[in-house]
Amino acid sequence: MNCIKDYIIQKYIDGEASQSEILFVEKHTISCEKCAEKVNNQRRLAESIKKGINLLEIDTVEIPGFLNPSKTFNSKPSANRKLFYIVAAASILIFLFVFRSKNETAMQQENSIELGYTMDVNANLPVSKLPMIINMIDSKGNVTEYFINQ
Repeated sequence: MNCIKDYIIQKYIDGEASQSEILFVEKHTISCEKCAEKVNNQRRLAESIKKGINLLEIDTVEIPGFLNPSKTFNSKPSANRKLFYIVAAASILIFLFVFRSKNETAMQQENSIELGYTMDVNANLPVSKLPMIINMIDSKGNVTEYFINQ
């Protein structure tokens, strides 16, 4: 008697067998108890494996819709960042001025720094967008001006 091969039994259980293989397995299992037991054992084994890895449960996954952001992000630097750059530049200039004054002769008595704006302050503009002037006046009366424009 031609018994059913294991790979055909697996195809039959998985629903991948052709029509002729399905007919052959069904007819043969009626007359052969050994093959009928092999099919039942293989079916139980496949079900227990699928249960073990949750393949028998059909999970429905909902994919959420796309959300449109309510805010548009501006790629320009913020006013705080510009203000930080202005303060950092002024600090560097002051730092350089202090070191320059240490290297000069001890006859110098007084150095001063004045911070100001090149125009009247516009209350509608943030401070970071106003042009700034830094005046350094040494004891000899020499004025060094630095302009910072935004």
